[in-house]
Amino acid sequence: MKRNICKLLIFSVIVYLVSACLGEEKEIEYSDNPNFVSLKFGKNDSIPGLVGAVFTLEYDADLKDSIIVNLDSLPFKTRIDSVFPTFSFKSTSRAYLLMTDSTGTGLDTLVLTGKDTIDFTKVQSVTNYSANEKVSRTYPIKVNVHQIESELYVWKRLVNNIYSHGSSAQQAVFFKNRFLFYASSDSKNYLYVSNDAKTWTNATVSGLPATDNLRSIRVFQDKLYLVHENGLIFTSGDGENWSGIDPSVAGYVCHNLLFVLENNLWGLFRQEANQVYYFANSEDGAYWIIQDAIPSNFPIADYASLSFDSRTGKPKAIVMGGRSSAGTLLSKVWSVEKNIFNEYKWIDFTADKADVQPFSGASVIPYDDKLLLFGSMDDNGDIRGNGHMESIDEGFTWRATDSVFNIIQDTTQHILYEPRAYQSVILDEASHFIYLIGGKNKDVQTFTDVWVGKLNRMYFFE
Repeated sequence: MKRNICKLLIFSVIVYLVSACLGEEKEIEYSDNPNFVSLKFGKNDSIPGLVGAVFTLEYDADLKDSIIVNLDSLPFKTRIDSVFPTFSFKSTSRAYLLMTDSTGTGLDTLVLTGKDTIDFTKVQSVTNYSANEKVSRTYPIKVNVHQIESELYVWKRLVNNIYSHGSSAQQAVFFKNRFLFYASSDSKNYLYVSNDAKTWTNATVSGLPATDNLRSIRVFQDKLYLVHENGLIFTSGDGENWSGIDPSVAGYVCHNLLFVLENNLWGLFRQEANQVYYFANSEDGAYWIIQDAIPSNFPIADYASLSFDSRTGKPKAIVMGGRSSAGTLLSKVWSVEKNIFNEYKWIDFTADKADVQPFSGASVIPYDDKLLLFGSMDDNGDIRGNGHMESIDEGFTWRATDSVFNIIQDTTQHILYEPRAYQSVILDEASHFIYLIGGKNKDVQTFTDVWVGKLNRMYFFE
């Protein structure tokens, strides 16, 4: 009997303790923080690119408020009318969107469920209530979509004619913040200068004998250099006043200039005894060192050349097309850079290619991680293709530019660029504008116009 009484007492104590503990359960505290954390767009197979949108909270000075916005705009023509959004907040009990109604004159609200398909062309803001429903926060929403095709090149003609007289040769350069446009005609050199490539004035060329070798002009160490037909190198510090330099390499005559590579001016010298051409380089433009003989089928005139840094940061140069010492039009693309032994070695990019056509009179520039080639004339004087090509592998292979995105035309004036070769191509690296100046075609028509273009992604015309 006593044993049963003890069991009953123990059971009663346990029941009392459990009841006491349950009675002391604490009330759950809910957050009062409704602040925005993130917005993501889900994948929609019918609208590529949506998932690439990155939204952040940015302060808008006009609204004097923080807005949810994607600073990096979605690609051109990306639809935002069928979006699967996922909002995240510090805490939430409910959230809704404020949207333009179907009439476009009023406003509707849409409670977010997490399974919504939203037309973000109508979304104005999102309002979120904290988990304890005591605090709310409203954020304006802006979804940026490029309104202009970012991959489109936009061109316009700045000048119809810089000069009206005839000319047998011409070349434009950008030197000391001025555009200089040289022309040779009737045994006379002409010079036209401009600060903006739009307004041009005459200037006098002094000390430079008449020459048809204007395309050999190179900028080196804050001076202009040009090889004259008489074998002298002429130099100028202002583009107007020139003086001659005798390279003074016994038994050799300077024939042409190639490019500037690693603080050296490179050129071609002809050995007088055997008429063989050699590479040469100079650290100051006056004293020259003869290097190796040029490879067979290497051009000595009418070529395109360019020095640039490769994707790995190594200085290199290419020489394309042109005519050999025998006068043969070439299809070769040559590349040079230092090897592991610190020696300059030339590589023929077209050694095993049978489909490359010979050309002359081209110009090449680096642009948008590619090389762009303008001009190029065949042996019949016809312009190859649409007059410009591109390379995405540093000159190893070339292809026609996309005729949808890169056709040279002025849509505002309804003018199409006439295909030509021997035009001067100048890249303004600061503004990313490409200037095309002058040139000539099969009929030996000389152009003296100026065109300017830019890839939309590299900013837009003002």
